[in-house]
Amino acid sequence: MRRFKAFLRKKFINMRTLRILVIFIAAFAGYISRLSAQTQTERMALYCKVWGFIKYHHPNVAGGTVDWDSVFIAHIRRVQSTKDNTQLNNELAELIMATGPMADPQTARLPRDIFTKNHDLHWLQNSSLLNKENRGKLLFIYTHRNRGNNRFVKFNNYTDYSGEKTYDGMTWPTAEYRLLFLARFWNTINYYDPYKFITAENWNSVLTRFIPKVQGVKDTTAYHKILLQLAVALHDGHAQLYGRDDIWGKYWLPFYITVLHDTVVITHADNGGGIKQGDLLVAINNEPIAKRIARFKRYTTSSNLPSLNRHLEQMLLLTPDTAQQVTIKRGAKTFTIRVSNMPVTQRKWQYINKYTFNDKGYEMIGKSIIKVYTDQYWGKNADTIKALMRTKKAIIFDARSYMDDDAFYSIFDMFLHSPTPINYSTVIMPHDPGYFKWVLSPKIGGVNPRPYSGTVIILADERCQSQGEYTVMTLQTIPHSVTIGSQTCGLDGVDSYFPMGGGMSISHSGYGIYYPDKTPTQQRGVRIDIQVKKSVKNIIRDEDPALQEALRYLETKGIR
Repeated sequence: MRRFKAFLRKKFINMRTLRILVIFIAAFAGYISRLSAQTQTERMALYCKVWGFIKYHHPNVAGGTVDWDSVFIAHIRRVQSTKDNTQLNNELAELIMATGPMADPQTARLPRDIFTKNHDLHWLQNSSLLNKENRGKLLFIYTHRNRGNNRFVKFNNYTDYSGEKTYDGMTWPTAEYRLLFLARFWNTINYYDPYKFITAENWNSVLTRFIPKVQGVKDTTAYHKILLQLAVALHDGHAQLYGRDDIWGKYWLPFYITVLHDTVVITHADNGGGIKQGDLLVAINNEPIAKRIARFKRYTTSSNLPSLNRHLEQMLLLTPDTAQQVTIKRGAKTFTIRVSNMPVTQRKWQYINKYTFNDKGYEMIGKSIIKVYTDQYWGKNADTIKALMRTKKAIIFDARSYMDDDAFYSIFDMFLHSPTPINYSTVIMPHDPGYFKWVLSPKIGGVNPRPYSGTVIILADERCQSQGEYTVMTLQTIPHSVTIGSQTCGLDGVDSYFPMGGGMSISHSGYGIYYPDKTPTQQRGVRIDIQVKKSVKNIIRDEDPALQEALRYLETKGIR
């Protein structure tokens, strides 16, 4: 009996050992598989980086002598099948040879006072995958980089990518071309995006994160969502995917909203249906609004929280359905109703943007204050408004809009002692990828020994983005002006559009915008002197706390 028990005990121990061994082997095999996939992704990432580096630096390629997209496709399958670094470096050596001989190489020299925060060649200098010979060849190309025109990129008051092939007919690209589009976009941002240095994620990590995504995607809708996430990775509110507007559906719920944190307030109801301004949106098709916000955040570009909320106000209401259930809270009462949706094409942008304006472009507040709206056609009545402003003790510029009328700049001769610059820009240097030059803006105003001496207040909030923020910066050149409101969207600089195939493009900020003292505005927004934040109660009651604060401020100066 004792021998039998001992036998069973020994057998049990052996079985347990065997089970542990099987589990260990399975876990180790999984680890090796993941490690192998990771290494393959890293090899692919290095290939994309080397290909992009050569594209913008080598005189033959940047000059347009070589069809560099075709070279990418010709090599990509062999790179995918490489098993080790030796094979990879053999492919990279062939890639470098495909450029052809460099005729009369010229040593490149950088000008002084340039913006260098975006320039990063650590991957080239420190890569453990790249052998010494290939590294030396690439560094030679860098030292003797292209000094002439760049076929792929130029500056035309914005970063211009019209030299790129568009592949408009390629609506569902193969895996090889999906990798090409990723490599093109990644390298473009790596060398020519003015704000790459403040992306939330290290840009090198973005490449390795998206390579397996674009390789493994199974259908066009999923692919388009990946491209949306690629735009989101820029952390730039200008970054949008264009050419595929129906990813989330062709219909729009019949109302308009303001998002404040996880609270959604209905600010205008388009078709009635029992919904009123001031209602809180609690759920759509039984999906709680906080959960819906969390789901859409992954695909919503932004520079900061106000920018995110502004874009969510559009994303959250898109749907593929012609009708939906919505849950509404009105006071203490919560109820669910079914609403009929409208085609996206019928949206009314005045209720989405919520810009401040009136038909005249101004209104009087008492006898001493004029409120001037920047969102108007200044060429029509600029002289009338200037004449009125001169007679008032205080001017409130309501800049919570998007001003795009150049005649606006003609009003500044009455405010400024002498011509004054608005900002510095960081502008691409096509022949020096990764470097940017500082450019001071043209000056506004003229020589005026007796400029306007009254009080100037500027109202700004999340409705100011891009040109709207630049309008605020322009007004802030007025000496002693006071800006009241809340953080603006933090996305300044003209849009640039990079082709992604199939008629699509991804936009980004085409140059950097800074104050004259080189303080940045991207992500931060413009300077606010007196912070006034809106509450949910303000939105429900349709109150304007920034204007109220402006009037209180003027009252302390005896102006009513």
